[in-house]
Amino acid sequence: MEREATETIETEGEFEMMAAGECLSRAEILPVKMLFGEFWLEGDLAVVYGDTSSGKSLLAVQIGESIARGRAVKPFEMTSEPQTVLLLDPARTREQFARRYMPEPESEEPEEPVKPYEFSPNLIRLSLKRSAQIDPAKLAPLIEQTGAKVLIIDSLAHLQRYSVPRETVVVMRELRRLQRRYGLSILVLMNTSRVVQRRGIAAADIPCSSVVTSFADSVFAIGRSGSRSSVRYLKHIKHSSDNIAYGSAHLPYFAIVPRGGNFPSFNHIGYASEMTMRAGDNDHWEWQRIRDIKRLADEGKTIRAIAEELGMSKTTVHRLLSMAGDAPPLPSASAFVEEKVRQFYSREKCIVDECLGCVKCLGRAARDLRDVSGTIINGHDDCPDDCDMCGPRKYAAYDTSADPVLKQRSADHYKALRDWLLNGKPSPKPTYPGARRYGHQNACWKPGSENWTEEQLHFYDRWTRTHPKPCPEPDFNPRAGP
Repeated sequence: MEREATETIETEGEFEMMAAGECLSRAEILPVKMLFGEFWLEGDLAVVYGDTSSGKSLLAVQIGESIARGRAVKPFEMTSEPQTVLLLDPARTREQFARRYMPEPESEEPEEPVKPYEFSPNLIRLSLKRSAQIDPAKLAPLIEQTGAKVLIIDSLAHLQRYSVPRETVVVMRELRRLQRRYGLSILVLMNTSRVVQRRGIAAADIPCSSVVTSFADSVFAIGRSGSRSSVRYLKHIKHSSDNIAYGSAHLPYFAIVPRGGNFPSFNHIGYASEMTMRAGDNDHWEWQRIRDIKRLADEGKTIRAIAEELGMSKTTVHRLLSMAGDAPPLPSASAFVEEKVRQFYSREKCIVDECLGCVKCLGRAARDLRDVSGTIINGHDDCPDDCDMCGPRKYAAYDTSADPVLKQRSADHYKALRDWLLNGKPSPKPTYPGARRYGHQNACWKPGSENWTEEQLHFYDRWTRTHPKPCPEPDFNPRAGP
């Protein structure tokens, strides 16, 4: 006997059975409220992870303070009203937490002393007196006592004895139970199990990733910049609606700076791809920051003024200023350009390195471009002196068989090309003085080919594509000498 579509089937135990259409008609769809943009919605169990000292705890306190005050963390939205936030922080003592948000001691009497940061009374911090581990089931009385609807846990490691899937399942299941019983919004912090520098952040970096991602509604990560030690970025890994707001192509990145001199927080800078954020030259940026501090100090600015201008703590400024005498000399502008040139085509690299020919190119750059018809390796051994595919002709200094005039022209052209590359290509490419043998731009570099018809050019181009290996060429056109 078929049941009516609107009938609800009552079952024993914890289950509720209902037709799918009835779920839609009876569901009370409320507007989605954001706590931390799309990363953390009200009523969700979210997980944020990152490697050691990536700023997870700083971000957690900043998010908790923003929810307690009802102020969004830029550039993300917060549509929820101010509410009580319970911050579980077993990793730090009361003194360690206070030290992070207290102003640094002044070496001299300041005109306006910096006061400790005033947290919202809605942010309640919970620490442990003696033990370093807490049973998640013991959080229920604290939630009832405070009436908190937002719970931030720093971190999951303090809720379990061992980082194994079995214990992670028990903890995540208990957190899910608390979430549904009290209508909580929970944010859990986790450390990464590994750091892989050659690729971007992935869900597999989470310990017991299959368990965590199965229970969590939202998962996002904190990544480090490869060029600046104080820059972090956020990457969305999982969302309950499968709507990944911040993927690898456009990630928000931040600088960790002390706001107001006593509240270290994530300050939004802009958006970039993950590839751009991870690739970089960290050593160069770190020493450049030290040089900037030294320059400002030489201008007569105080440690406090430098710290405010660069968005750093006074302790960090003082420490880096003591290293200024050991800063390596700045490389020349040509060295920067040369390093950039090395990342591009082998032809330019050979010119910059002043290569005289190797087994690979036999003195002509771009010989290894196998996918281009007409290069030297494909039978292109009679191109002009300044071939766009094979590179300019280069004569070795010990080559006595070459014409001295041609050798000098080649050397002058190579020098002009090298200077042009090292200066960042500021003008059109230098021309080869008295270059010989001009031809078709696609692959028909043959003596006299400047007078060929389109039919002859097409015939020769087709021949070079069908005969990739060196072999006798069809003599269908009388050749003119150089």
